[in-house]
Amino acid sequence: MKKWVHKIREWYSSRKLREKTTALFAIILCTYILLFLGLYQFGIKANMKEYIYNANKDVLNSVEKNITDSFQDSSTVSKWIMNSKEILAYLNTDDENNSQIIYDALTSIYTFVTTENDLSSVYIFRNDGNYISINNGVTYVDKNQMDEDWYEEIEDANGGYVIKINGGGIFRQSSDKPLVSLIRVIHDINTQKPVGIIAINYFNDILKNAYSKFDDNKKEFIMFDLQGNKIEGSEELAEYSEIIKKGNISKKVTEIDKNIFSKRIPGTPVVMVEKDNTTAFQVVTPQIITAIVVFVFVTLLGFFVIGLFIKFSITNPVESLVRSMREVKNGWLRRVSIKLPDDEIGELKNSYNTMLVEINRLIDVIVEKETAYQKAELNALQEQIKPHFLYNTLETIALLALEKPREEVYDAIETLGDFYRKFLSKGREQITLSDEFEIAKNYLKLQELRYGDIFRATYELDEKVKHVLIPRLILQPLVENAIYHGIRPKGEKGDILIEAKLQEQELVIKVRDTGIGASQTWISEVMSKEGQSFGLKSTLERISKYYRDRSSYHISSEEGYYFEVDIYIPVEELTYV
Repeated sequence: MKKWVHKIREWYSSRKLREKTTALFAIILCTYILLFLGLYQFGIKANMKEYIYNANKDVLNSVEKNITDSFQDSSTVSKWIMNSKEILAYLNTDDENNSQIIYDALTSIYTFVTTENDLSSVYIFRNDGNYISINNGVTYVDKNQMDEDWYEEIEDANGGYVIKINGGGIFRQSSDKPLVSLIRVIHDINTQKPVGIIAINYFNDILKNAYSKFDDNKKEFIMFDLQGNKIEGSEELAEYSEIIKKGNISKKVTEIDKNIFSKRIPGTPVVMVEKDNTTAFQVVTPQIITAIVVFVFVTLLGFFVIGLFIKFSITNPVESLVRSMREVKNGWLRRVSIKLPDDEIGELKNSYNTMLVEINRLIDVIVEKETAYQKAELNALQEQIKPHFLYNTLETIALLALEKPREEVYDAIETLGDFYRKFLSKGREQITLSDEFEIAKNYLKLQELRYGDIFRATYELDEKVKHVLIPRLILQPLVENAIYHGIRPKGEKGDILIEAKLQEQELVIKVRDTGIGASQTWISEVMSKEGQSFGLKSTLERISKYYRDRSSYHISSEEGYYFEVDIYIPVEELTYV
């Protein structure tokens, strides 16, 4: 026995962590499945379905009996009324407008229906179409619906009553709530000839009262007519009207959905639908309760075993590894030297140590590259200004000194000085957006000295973003591009718009010129060129790098008309002075 235990222990310790976990969970899962299937198949499922069906069968049969008894009582009332001598006198008289006869007939009706709480109205129709009535509310009559088919159905009852909803369409309440109508032919006592028709209308409460004592948290009811129209009941069951419309409703109790039962009341156009909300724990036996308790106990025991396994095989080794790795938070990228099991966690430690070595190497490479990049960027900025723009500007100022008044020369020199002062910004990488606008303005003023009025500049700076800090010299290259590649080649005066504003959740910076524009092919070629050129591409790449690739841009153009660059910077990336 000990030998087998030792072998199993050796096998278990040599397995990978994934294999250990998979084996243990497979055993527990199989146990759960077997217990659940046994509990479900031989306990809840076998008993609950039969119990619910029988219980609801008894309920629906009881509701049917209540409704049938109500109609029988109504039938008795109708017999009393139709056999009244006052009613027969009204039906047999030739003077249908005789007020005394009508009064006696109405009084007779009141005498028989005073105890009917759910009564809406009673109508007595003569064969000539005239009628008298009493109403508990407002009821409208449409005699056009009393066609041959309507009369034929009532006559086919052979003296019995016919139940119709809203009298088959001839009655309607002002509230539009449905009426339950009991209709039958009135025969003369002496001649047995039909002399009229009686219609007793009840509020739909007559159906509600039939199931009200069963209508609790466990059961819900709804009554439909044969066309699927709701008569009374729960709105939650109204969706089953489609089943009623299809006509698949039996006079026996039928399960039409899970815990949904239906039955048509014989001799009426009423279909009952009931929903049983009984839960499993309300019908299970004590034996099943015991089985559930055992199942829960086994489940808890299984989780306890899993907890121990996770603690000693996963949690403790991982916590030891984490404690050794916490020094990284303090900036010390030291290797982990603790002893761990020879499984995935041990491999994780080895991989982590390898990663630290590689990270240290990459940090050195990145620092070296970043230093070289910053140096190259500074050199590029300096070279952009010194050899080209500065010499050309000084040459222009020299010509002004020979031809223009001293005030214009002074303004030009002051503009140049202000341009360089803000351009250099004491070596700062960031400047405010308002200062960046001033650099662009001074640059364009100096260009006007050289090229005259070949362009007209417009500046639109939102007050809300004047003090936003941005990387310096992002507008000047875009403005320079607008002059040299847009306005000048066109050979006519153009416009340059420089704009910055908040739009939704972004700062939008726009530079637009009405120069010669550019084709999409030219734009694609410029943006795909490699190198350190301080132009359109370099400027957009600087912005993207500064904002950690969270900014974006859009270039739009139409040849011969305009060229526009839009830069989008998320609000959460903005900093203010």
